[in-house]
Amino acid sequence: MPDDPTTGCPAHLDPLGYLADPGSELRRLADAHWWAHGLDQHGAELPIVLGWERTRDTLTDRRLSPRSFTDDMAEAGLPPATVAQIAPLFSRHGDDHRRMRLVLLNAFTARNVEHLRPVTRAIAERLADGVPDGEEVEFVETFAAPLPPEVFAVLFGLPTEDAGRITAWANDIALAFAVHMDAAQVARVEAAAAAMRTYGLERIAASRANPGDDLVTRLLAATVEGEHLAEDDVIAMITGFLFAGSETTRRQLTSAVRVLADHPADWDRLAADPTLLPGAVDEILRFAGIVPGLTRRAEEPYECDDLTIAPGARVLLSFLAANRDPARFVDADRLAIDRPDAHAHLTFGWGPHLCVGAGLARLELAESLRTLTQRFAPPVVTEVGPCTGLSAPDWMRVRLTRRTG
Repeated sequence: MPDDPTTGCPAHLDPLGYLADPGSELRRLADAHWWAHGLDQHGAELPIVLGWERTRDTLTDRRLSPRSFTDDMAEAGLPPATVAQIAPLFSRHGDDHRRMRLVLLNAFTARNVEHLRPVTRAIAERLADGVPDGEEVEFVETFAAPLPPEVFAVLFGLPTEDAGRITAWANDIALAFAVHMDAAQVARVEAAAAAMRTYGLERIAASRANPGDDLVTRLLAATVEGEHLAEDDVIAMITGFLFAGSETTRRQLTSAVRVLADHPADWDRLAADPTLLPGAVDEILRFAGIVPGLTRRAEEPYECDDLTIAPGARVLLSFLAANRDPARFVDADRLAIDRPDAHAHLTFGWGPHLCVGAGLARLELAESLRTLTQRFAPPVVTEVGPCTGLSAPDWMRVRLTRRTG
């Protein structure tokens, strides 16, 4: 990609070329210029930022916000209260976002997250116990989907038997983040959000009656500029994080197993040397992250070199292009589980909207892969389902054979 922004000119995305081979099409665009011309779902101009450095810089620019997501939800027909409940941080920007994020950072400290490691490992081992030896199973249903809600139940101080309900609500709320929702899907999202609101009120009442060392209790005790959070804010945090923690982690775990099935030697390396797991998780997040890109909305006139965006207009940040940028990562199209700089990936974002739960997601992925690689020989993927919204299959059939000796 040219370093001089005056060199070259933006190319136009070829939709058919992208569908056939996303990586090659994005490399073609990046070779031409640091951004490219694209179109959104309505056919409107949507600039695409390419390359690791430019994408990172754009993510830190406070002239841009993630309110593009909440705009789409409102346009699809979701009421403002529902949008605020399911996307509590996306709807905030500037100081308002900073204050709310600080409350969550205090809850998601490294110490609090680390306390969940033995819990996560125990859940992963129990789920692995239920995998039939050498038989074909549906991996998402058997392992990837049940694990995150159980971990979050412990984090939030929720009854673990509620994990099934949480998963069902999270699946429905995930529809709100799709490119398009029809009326039936909007109704499903609203119903799930309403159920989560009722559930949240019940959990708030339970935490007030019996405070514990859990996230709901900490949110109720937290203050922002001397004032406690409103119940609606606490419910939004419960809803938003139960969705994000369940949906995204299960899909990233599915993606990880699918990638390592194609790299059986790496699977065996992780089994033999678990110290490689933290770096391997980051490398998988770089190489096969489930979020191909995110949009940002201009909150004020935005100019950067030869790219100009009017207030209210959008830009797309291509994480797929950034994480495979050869100017940042050596041999970027190769999976290298011992890559020393894999942690620099942008899959969790960057800057003020960096994913608050990134540490917990890494822990869940590492403990899951620790259990799976040590218990089983490299998996054989026999069939994968469609990818709805995120770049990981909705379901995946695999054959896992237990190690002997």
